[in-house]
Amino acid sequence: MKQLSTLFLLCCFALSYGQRPAKQISTETLEAIKKDVWIPFIESYDQSDSQKLKSIHSKDIVRVTQDQNLIETGESYLTNFGQFVESVKAQGSQLAIAFAILSTAVDDSGEVAYQTGYYRFSSKRETDEDFVVRGYGKFSVGLKKENGSWKIWLDSDKHIDLPHEEFNGQEIVYELEQS
Repeated sequence: MKQLSTLFLLCCFALSYGQRPAKQISTETLEAIKKDVWIPFIESYDQSDSQKLKSIHSKDIVRVTQDQNLIETGESYLTNFGQFVESVKAQGSQLAIAFAILSTAVDDSGEVAYQTGYYRFSSKRETDEDFVVRGYGKFSVGLKKENGSWKIWLDSDKHIDLPHEEFNGQEIVYELEQS
């Protein structure tokens, strides 16, 4: 009987806990994350700037590439990522990336955040007149404040098929205008 009572209380607690209203994320926090992470990320691709790209990541980054069942960490990941950007530049090509934010969660201290969303990857090769969308993905990132700036400490993604309209139809889309 005692086990049934305990189980009943746990179920009631779980049901009431799941009905908590969604936490409102301040515009200030969203703008700070955009300024510290997403805009520099987009610019680093546009400018083929590996140092800028590295600067938005925590030194203890954990990177999960779901399509390859691969986890990379720290400086070795940042070096590889930077070399990718530099190699594209050396080949005379250009990169572009855009982000559509689906959800944001922030801890009570305002020092840790988690975002999910889509990204659109484009490139312009020497033979291309304009940027060409090469694919879409779904991402999850863990963010934390370091010395007053937001940094990515967890980055996980997976390529997905996504209609262009669904990407553009999101409430929050960050992208640069391509010339």
